[in-house]
Amino acid sequence: MKILVVSDSHDRLENLMKMWEREVPSVVLFAGDYSEDCEELSYIYPKSKYYIVRGNCDYMDGTKEDIEELFLGDKKIFLTHGHLFNVKSNYDHIRIETKERGADICIFGHTHKPYIENKNNIILFNPGAVKDGLYGVINIKDGKIELEHKKL
Repeated sequence: MKILVVSDSHDRLENLMKMWEREVPSVVLFAGDYSEDCEELSYIYPKSKYYIVRGNCDYMDGTKEDIEELFLGDKKIFLTHGHLFNVKSNYDHIRIETKERGADICIFGHTHKPYIENKNNIILFNPGAVKDGLYGVINIKDGKIELEHKKL
């Protein structure tokens, strides 16, 4: 299963379109900030399944949640923007929250900086900012997870 992981598009729908066209994912995970960009992407490319959360710049979006929990394959995903867990200061809060939720992977944004951490069977993954041409790809196959940062 190929998953496109994106965040912080900040009105750069054209970048999201290029990322989708390059990867042609089964699933798109959007970790907030300009959620309407990813919603628009879902209309343009309806073949993918979309999970979208609200970020700190999406305060007017009353249709999305701040947090989503989902299963992809046999992996539990905790999807959030990260601002509620002070990720610009450190990753302690989001690490604890991920563990308490029993998630295998936490997807977040907010810092605009790519990040991967794999400790104690918990993965933290920030794809970086779509506005800067940054995104991530996760492949889940036979219970194994591969994560990669990419740039347009």
